Amino acid sequence: MKIKKQQNTQAYQVGSLIGPTTLLVTVMFLIPLLNFLRNSFNVFVPGQFMQTAWTLENYHKFLTDPYYLSILGRSFYIAFSATLLALVMGFPIAYFLARTKSKWKSIIIMLIVFPLLVGNIIRDVGWISLFSGTGLINRFLLDIGVVQEPIQLLQTPMAVIIAITNVVLPYMILTLHSVLERIDPALEEAAYDLGASRWTVMKSIIIPLGIPGIMAGTLFVFVLSINAYTTPLVIGGSKVQMMAPALYSQISEVSNWPLGAAMAVILIVFTLLSSTIYLRIIERMSMNVRAAGTEVKG
Repeated sequence: MKIKKQQNTQAYQVGSLIGPTTLLVTVMFLIPLLNFLRNSFNVFVPGQFMQTAWTLENYHKFLTDPYYLSILGRSFYIAFSATLLALVMGFPIAYFLARTKSKWKSIIIMLIVFPLLVGNIIRDVGWISLFSGTGLINRFLLDIGVVQEPIQLLQTPMAVIIAITNVVLPYMILTLHSVLERIDPALEEAAYDLGASRWTVMKSIIIPLGIPGIMAGTLFVFVLSINAYTTPLVIGGSKVQMMAPALYSQISEVSNWPLGAAMAVILIVFTLLSSTIYLRIIERMSMNVRAAGTEVKG
């Protein structure tokens, strides 16, 4: 009886802590989202804002127009490329941080986190100074004679991918580091003692055991990348449009709230579906790796 009363007291305490946060999230996130969902079924009337209706016209327009589908496809391509690039660049850094005993480790982590304290606009302006026709890269290429005239770097998918990778890289490194640091170094030492190469240790021990970090990091970075707004708007401009700037343009410039709301709903659903499919693939790969490891032990 006393145990049950203690459990009820603990449940009440937890509920009192979680309740306000849950209510805040519901009010600040769920209600606006439901409002967007409702507006997506309305009809846009130029000069009259929008009329209340229940129609799939906005979804039909988006899903049948090659222009809007190309924006969705480009958003996925840029987000996927930025995620892959962040993983390739971030994994070695995260592994180094997980294994280093240097007294400078905390300072290195601070340097990795520091870009997050700088606004995206400031960082984007820095990339403009590199990628523009009179920027550092073009001036260097002209000085060494590689090109005869400035090449188009700004407002290209490559520039947007690099800039977005710069924004999300710290998240990838920190997520991977938290998982790789928990892998027992004794496993690597035992593998080296048995004659395994560095690549074999990485392929057979570090990567399989680091899959939870890879899953979390890549999923987190992909969601951030596909929903990016400031960076594609500043670096890509009108030539490299992604979903977030495009739907905001429909709302702020055209005042087409129904279509903008439909694009927001499609972006959310597409992100959820992509994330779910990705998690299923990674989970299957993880199961295959574990099964292979069990067969080797057997």
